[in-house]
Parts: sequence; structure tokens; C-alpha cells
Amino acid sequence: MSDGTSEIRIVSQDKEARRVTLREFENKKSSQFMDPCAIEAKDSYKCLDQNNYDKSMCTHYFEAYRECKRLWVAERRKARLGGFFG
Repeated sequence: MSDGTSEIRIVSQDKEARRVTLREFENKKSSQFMDPCAIEAKDSYKCLDQNNYDKSMCTHYFEAYRECKRLWVAERRKARLGGFFG
């Protein structure tokens, strides 16, 4: 996996958004906020807005966000254990 995100297969509705790579995340400034799952977060907020904040209508989006976070944490752990990043 070259950028740490190839396992995440969630298709976003936002065509202009792009995924943060593991290298970008590890090299960011400590004061800089960077959410590697911003696409999924944005989609879940959009679903809530469209469904009058009925959480039961957006479970698919919440699951996609949790899966993205799970994969992201696993990739970071693998990179740290492999000695690729500090």
C-alpha cells in the first residue's frame, strides 16, 4: 500500500474531495488539523441534514466513517511498527 488508503473503498458523493495520504498526515505540523476520514464525515453530516437529524436514516454513513477510522488506525499502526514513520 503506497499511500495507506487503498483499502478504503468508500465512494464519496463529493467529486472534488481527496483522501489524505499517510505520508501527508505523518508530515503535517502538530498544530495543523487533518482528518483522513473527512469525506465520510462530510457525507454523514449531509445525510443528517437531509433527514432532519434522524440518525436511524444514516447508519450506513456512520458505519462507513467507523470503517474508515478503523482502517486508518490500522495503517498508522502498521507504519509505526514497520519503522516507516515516527
